[in-house]
Amino acid sequence: MDFIMRAFEDADAAAFTQAVNQSLDTLLPWMTWAHKNYTEDEARLWFHLTHLQRQQGTANELGLFAADGRLLGGAGLRYSINPLIPCSIGYWVRSSEQRQGLASEAVRRLATRAFSQPDIDVVEILVAERNIASRTVAEKVGAKTIAIRYGLIVLDSGPVSTVIYHLHRPFLDESDDGIARPDRLR
Repeated sequence: MDFIMRAFEDADAAAFTQAVNQSLDTLLPWMTWAHKNYTEDEARLWFHLTHLQRQQGTANELGLFAADGRLLGGAGLRYSINPLIPCSIGYWVRSSEQRQGLASEAVRRLATRAFSQPDIDVVEILVAERNIASRTVAEKVGAKTIAIRYGLIVLDSGPVSTVIYHLHRPFLDESDDGIARPDRLR
């Protein structure tokens, strides 16, 4: 599926709100920020926070948009101030657009962005153990399970077991010109 990744704008608030409210069947219980009657004001507050985080260099949250402008979901990178902790990727896709490879492609693009930075060698994806859809995305892009830990993710129902996945900076392919190509992620 062809789509555009870009920063959210205030004009996206209505579409974002509609996508969240129409996708509660798959967002709940995995996304604690999603709830019944999500509002445009909440969307705009989220957008403003993402712009602040981008300016501060702590995150890069982006909307996923179809060529015709429809909001398909969101995905982003979060950066750690601790150099021993990798950056992480998060993602969601509106219910009506799932199972088309959108989340996997968004993760690949974000990993490519992350690995274009020389100080990032590992990207982490944390997924609630019972969130099979998000686990499938992580595995589809070639992320490797590192561990399962209890309590790294706290849902509305309480702490849950969390699968920790890692993507590593792609190795050089000796058959080519010796240039690392992060776009070769599965």
